[in-house]
Amino acid sequence: MHTSAKHIADILKDIVKDNGWEQGIASSKLPFIWYDIIGEKGRAITEFKRFDEGTLYIHVQSAPWRNELTLRKQELISKINTHIGFSLITDIIFR
Repeated sequence: MHTSAKHIADILKDIVKDNGWEQGIASSKLPFIWYDIIGEKGRAITEFKRFDEGTLYIHVQSAPWRNELTLRKQELISKINTHIGFSLITDIIFR
């Protein structure tokens, strides 16, 4: 009789998924993911404020940068969701 052993990481992923914890865990990582995706320059001019019901709220220090990020909004949403592995972010509000 052959039994297949599961790796502990796979077991933990199953537990997280079975209990519906994916969104909560992913949302707790959003500040780190945001700063990773936005890079050094973006890190200096933006501040992660909060995540609420699919919307990411980001403070931007200057109007020109706010306009630039607004133009790149869909690209940023796509990058964040790809990084997470599922569609968590539906909008980003830059203020």
